[in-house]
Amino acid sequence: MRMRAALLAVSMLASLGACSLLGDDALEAAQQAFEAEDYIVARDLALAALEDDAENVAALELLARAQLAMGQGGEVAAVLERIERAGGEAEDEALLAAEGQLQAGNPAAARELVGDQQTAEAWRLLALAAVQEDDEAAALEAFNNGRSAEGDKTKLYAAEASFHLSRGDLAAAAAAASLARALAPDRVETLYVSARVAEASGNHLQALSNYLRIIEKVPMDRPALLAAITASERAGQGAITRHLIAYGAQTRPLDPEFVYQQARVEAWDGRWAAVRERLQAHEPELVDHPAARVLYAEALLQLGQVETARAIVAPIVARYPGDGEAQRVKAAIEAAS
Repeated sequence: MRMRAALLAVSMLASLGACSLLGDDALEAAQQAFEAEDYIVARDLALAALEDDAENVAALELLARAQLAMGQGGEVAAVLERIERAGGEAEDEALLAAEGQLQAGNPAAARELVGDQQTAEAWRLLALAAVQEDDEAAALEAFNNGRSAEGDKTKLYAAEASFHLSRGDLAAAAAAASLARALAPDRVETLYVSARVAEASGNHLQALSNYLRIIEKVPMDRPALLAAITASERAGQGAITRHLIAYGAQTRPLDPEFVYQQARVEAWDGRWAAVRERLQAHEPELVDHPAARVLYAEALLQLGQVETARAIVAPIVARYPGDGEAQRVKAAIEAAS
């Protein structure tokens, strides 16, 4: 089992490091965090270095790369402008800007920035631009061109696997994920797409293993943690599910999702008063969380507050008629009436 209490210590130390390091020390630590694929820490440490020197080109470039890795491409253009004003130029600046435009939902601008570049990374970005424009043929052509292009192809293969998964072609997705694993088996992108392929194949234990490896590398990776919780449940690993939820609650005490996850554990144990108390205390934060609202209604039902439970679950059923949990609780309310 890869999840241990040490993960909490790692994330706490990383946060402390981001606050206490300055200048060159912060930049060196940021580079190390980036190489370890802990992009949250890399971003925070790059920002710390920039507090000491706002025109540190290396720190700005690292910040831009960390933002892209975290899906915050909308902020990258401003960082690249700061690099230019500081008299510097980022390596592969056009491709960085192109990915930022893609993440901001501007595929045409991304294509223009890529221009006539034909590296594997350029073809990956062109493929993703085609995906955003629903041009499946162009996406496939770009992925195929990238396979014979120069440069690291790990991200290309991971993106191609995700593309095939989104279209239900499990065999093609598995083949692309295998190519990614052959190049970089421990990279986060590879682990993510391998986990998704395993899930689609019904191999939830393998998916769980991959998600845990991501959390081991990046303790504060929230999507991986939530995916691991789901995979552990589907794999019938209840003890691991509870451990993961406890870890999430420890590291993210203000996150509404983990308020809900803790309430789920209390519901499994039949502690309905505790469920009501927890969800009631966080009702404003959970108003747009249908699953939490349904669980709250079930807790009220279990505690004899049938009409209040009905009032809570009725609008959810009306808005999400296909929600199986909401329908189940509604039926239980009707049976108790």
